[in-house]
Amino acid sequence: MIVIKDSVRVDGGIYTLQLTNEAGSETVPFKVVVLDRPCPCEGPLQITGVAEDRCTLVWRAPLHDGGSPVTHYIIERRETSRLAWTVVSNNCDTTCHRVTKLLEGNEYMFRVMAVNSHGVSEPLESAGVIMKTPFVLPGPPHIQDISNITHDGMTITWSAPESDGGSEITNYIIEKKDRSGIKWTRCNRQKVTDLCFRVTSLSTGHEYEFRVAAENVVGVGEPSLPSSYYKASDPKYKPGAPAYVNVIDSTKSSITVSWGKPLFDGGSTIQGYIVEACKAEEEEWTMVTPPTGLRVNKYEISKLTEGQEYKIQVCAVNKKGVGEPAVLSGTAKPEERMEPPQIHLTSELRKGIVMKAGGSVRIYIPFKGRPTPEIKWTKDEGDLTEKAVVEKALNFTQLSIDSCDRSDSGKYTLTLTNSSGSVSEFVSVKVLDTPGAPQNLVVKDVKKDSVTLVWDAPLIDGGSKIKNYVIDKRESTRKAYANVSTKCNKTTFKVENLIEGALYYFRVMAENDYGIGQAVETKTASKASEVPLPVEKVFLTDVTKASASLAWEKPEHDGGSRIGGYLIEMQPKGTDKWGVAANTKTCEGTVSGLTPGKEYLFRIIAYNEKGKSEPKVLAAPVIASDMTMAPSIKMQFSTYTVLAGKDLKLEFPLFGRPKPKVTWAKDGETLKVTSRVNRAAIDTTSSYTMLVIDNVNRFDSGKYSLTLENSSGTKSFMVAVRILDTPSAPQNFAVTEIKKDSVTLAWETPLTDGGSKITNYIVEKRESVRKAYTTVTSNCTANSFKIEELPEGGIFYFRVCAVNEYGQGQMVETKEIKVAEVPLPPSKVTLVDVTKTSVSLTWEKPAHDGGSKVMCYSVEYKPKTGGKWGTACTVKVPEATIPNLTPNETYLFRVAAINEKGKSEPKDLGLPVVAKDVAVEPSVSLLFTTYSVKAGEDLTLEVPIRGRPKPVVSWKKDGLPLKQTSSVTILNTAISSKIIIKEASKEHVGKYEITLSNTAGTVTADIGVAVKVDAVTSDSITLSWSPPDYDGGCCISNYIMEKRDTNTQEWQMIASNVARTCFKAGRLTHGATYQFRIYAVNRYGKSTHLDSPAVTAQYTFKQPGPPSTPIVQLATKSYMLVTWNEPVSDGGSPVLGYHLERKERSSILWTKMNRGMIKDTEYKVSGIEEGMMYEYRVYAENIAGIGKCSKSCEAVADPQQDLFRFQVSLLRNVPCHGVLHRRMVVLTSHIMLLRSVKPAA
Repeated sequence: MIVIKDSVRVDGGIYTLQLTNEAGSETVPFKVVVLDRPCPCEGPLQITGVAEDRCTLVWRAPLHDGGSPVTHYIIERRETSRLAWTVVSNNCDTTCHRVTKLLEGNEYMFRVMAVNSHGVSEPLESAGVIMKTPFVLPGPPHIQDISNITHDGMTITWSAPESDGGSEITNYIIEKKDRSGIKWTRCNRQKVTDLCFRVTSLSTGHEYEFRVAAENVVGVGEPSLPSSYYKASDPKYKPGAPAYVNVIDSTKSSITVSWGKPLFDGGSTIQGYIVEACKAEEEEWTMVTPPTGLRVNKYEISKLTEGQEYKIQVCAVNKKGVGEPAVLSGTAKPEERMEPPQIHLTSELRKGIVMKAGGSVRIYIPFKGRPTPEIKWTKDEGDLTEKAVVEKALNFTQLSIDSCDRSDSGKYTLTLTNSSGSVSEFVSVKVLDTPGAPQNLVVKDVKKDSVTLVWDAPLIDGGSKIKNYVIDKRESTRKAYANVSTKCNKTTFKVENLIEGALYYFRVMAENDYGIGQAVETKTASKASEVPLPVEKVFLTDVTKASASLAWEKPEHDGGSRIGGYLIEMQPKGTDKWGVAANTKTCEGTVSGLTPGKEYLFRIIAYNEKGKSEPKVLAAPVIASDMTMAPSIKMQFSTYTVLAGKDLKLEFPLFGRPKPKVTWAKDGETLKVTSRVNRAAIDTTSSYTMLVIDNVNRFDSGKYSLTLENSSGTKSFMVAVRILDTPSAPQNFAVTEIKKDSVTLAWETPLTDGGSKITNYIVEKRESVRKAYTTVTSNCTANSFKIEELPEGGIFYFRVCAVNEYGQGQMVETKEIKVAEVPLPPSKVTLVDVTKTSVSLTWEKPAHDGGSKVMCYSVEYKPKTGGKWGTACTVKVPEATIPNLTPNETYLFRVAAINEKGKSEPKDLGLPVVAKDVAVEPSVSLLFTTYSVKAGEDLTLEVPIRGRPKPVVSWKKDGLPLKQTSSVTILNTAISSKIIIKEASKEHVGKYEITLSNTAGTVTADIGVAVKVDAVTSDSITLSWSPPDYDGGCCISNYIMEKRDTNTQEWQMIASNVARTCFKAGRLTHGATYQFRIYAVNRYGKSTHLDSPAVTAQYTFKQPGPPSTPIVQLATKSYMLVTWNEPVSDGGSPVLGYHLERKERSSILWTKMNRGMIKDTEYKVSGIEEGMMYEYRVYAENIAGIGKCSKSCEAVADPQQDLFRFQVSLLRNVPCHGVLHRRMVVLTSHIMLLRSVKPAA
């Protein structure tokens, strides 16, 4: 049997039971499902698609569903400035959700909980995120050129900004500024999406500078740097010669030249350039460019002859024509150029790249070199991973890595090689991620209940300092890891509280600011064990002149690992060196080859897989010589257990010199050798003795003695034999208590438990009129049992038997038992009358007759001064008169009830009585001064009265005589007066007055009656209950009230002295659910509790819905009449009234119009200002509070000032759904009504 206490979800899985014996083996799998709520969702809780009012949450399902499928998820949010969580969705059935209606600029946190049929998981929380647009303003453009200049216009060309802010550029804004001015003026009124614009309407002769700004969905970005000043004028001259001409490149068949702009453009924009070339020895120039010229400042002259020298010149062109040429200094020859590789690494790349895990890396590096160099990328002097993608071109290369993680951190080196040389540059990449796995995890210092783990820090820390390590453990029989520590700050940890001998796997994970990293696990299971303790009690069993035999007891503890064997070491006396003499698997061994007459020391060492124990030395040295030995045996166990019906075999090795005589005995009776006595067979040899008993039963249990005798002495040994059988019958079975509906049985443990612990008892009963027994309980673990719910007065037989693992034992039975008890004492013994020679008493019947009819009552009395109680009389009715009393003597009285079970406890009168004629002033003993009753229930007011002679009783209600009606009844007796109110209602509420009068005086007492209705409000709950059916023979003095919130298990006392059977529990939390507990208290203590059902502190109704949209039925220059309809929902409580608010159309502030609550659905609003437009809205209110406001009506103006606009506005804004006709009725010159009428069908 496997018992898993306090099981949790990780205990679920497949358990395998393997049974093995000599005949084979069998394996049985068991699937264990632990039903629990799910574990938390797998994180992290990712927040994507963040905008100013929305975002998207993504998470993963829990690893463990608690044995029941996850039905849905609950999503909550809260602002980081608040503590309360708000439900976003309570029925999400996917692992992603889009959250909307968020406030821009606010920071939010979100959490997700999984739900199955067993409950809600722990939440998975996100970090805070601010709701804002993901885009930013675009960067500044760059003005490239100002061209096509005329006296009233110029063309501006620019390049797009380096950053578009994450959003597409929607417009460019071009601005100009006159040199003589200070203000920038916008040039374009329409959207410009091209990268050039013609600015017109310029003033001739003025100089202008320009700038350009880009615009996206966020707004307008920073403008570009201003351009140089350009003069608005038409061209007048041809341009000057270009500033310079240089050869920048050449091949076998081409030459590439470049040049600069002319210093003088002739007053007109340069339209292009013409390039001409001729051989060095010739004078004829040939145009190598198109006739229209080039717009660029660089040109490659192709199809040239290799080795031929050429002359080259360049001319600028504007509207006036071709300008002066600029000639290349010297000549140029087409030939291949050799350039060593050059890497152009930006300053940002030299600083390194830092990014979060999951992002992408793009390393773009331009280069030069001729011929084109060979490109090679490496990482940390090794090859790249498969994730890395390398792009190669003639003049650049790019390394791309998507979805980076910690393994992508490192130094990436680019090497360029061609025939002119080689060059290398590196870029450091740091990926901010969880750490890598710790290194070199080793298990050290293994103990029986602890191990010490040692490891090295991870090679990769994830770009953040390691904060701590997380250590987990797992038993080899389980699949799930359990956490040991999450706050380890060192690279070593001692894992304690391990199960001795169990096999464990361990794993360690590092944690940094970005989470818990990869785990490193132990490859093999570590056993919680250590070297064994030393052996116990080493003793010499035999010695000869050439050998010595030793025996010992096993170590007290094997260190958690099975003992592998024992080493016997010896040391000849006079030397200091120990040597191994023998190796044995058992707890005995013989060392041979001793030198006769020499003295030796011996010691024993136990060893297991963890090593050797400390040695245990034999107490005294041994001399190698033949010697006599007192008889002894090696008895492995002192108690033997055999299943009934099986054979018992006791076999013990004998020791002793000379051979000892063997005698067996059982319970003092000698068993003869080689003969059968009581089915016992005995066999004895020189080395052992054996006792065999066939087919044992419980009578073979007992103590067997074995006596050994030789010339060295006599020794006896005792062996206890337990026969595993069913138990014998329980002892001393008796009925210890009989009640009206129950009996209590008690017994003692059987004399023989069958050799197995008694697990339980079976109790059965049988009615006297039946023959078959029925089981009352089959799982009684005590030596007594109370049988309840028996029919009162029934006659039963009872029996009980003990049970052990081998079955039911013998039964023991009671004689015939009648279910009854002595009655309870009589109640309310009352003195009715007293004279000088007699006393009259009355009493009420016992609350219970004990299950047997009360046959009579015994009235006892004795003088107060002392003496024994004597029986005054025995009567069958609850009243008696005791005559023949001594005048003026003081007596004590008591009454006892008698049935066939005996006499009850006596009930005292309470006060001593003097035998004399005396008048007694009336008195009233009020149990309560106020009575509360639930509406519709009955109420009995009973007032005990006294007085001699018997007083006259009268009742009043609210000062007027109380009359008997169909619902009010008055009953008067000698000792009490009762008012019985049937179906109490409000008319029975009031002050009741009782008056008692006789010759000794008059007394009056007041009693208040309240009829209550239990009520539940948002902060209180009113409870009522009925008194106990049985008051314990003593009046209920008060009640104790307790409450608890159903979210907790703790009960809180709210009232300890409640006198009535109703109570109002106040100061409750709105919306919370409570349970209440009530105790009744008398002078003997408090009763068991009565628990109420769960009750929620809230009104059964809610706030009303919004009324309809208000309508201005009548508008004048001094007032407006506003009407509306009742709300569709009143919230379950009648609408008490309305509140009307107004605001001017140009304002955002609403003003309340009414001081008191508006009872009707219309209101006349005064204080109208001429020319103002007004809007109205209405709230409804019930007892739960003010509900939501209605929709505001369309703005309404003073009709005298704006009648026409009002008419048009109404016609435009009144909705028409195709089934209404509009009708405008002008009542006066200042009043106009618009009605929508549904046409007849």
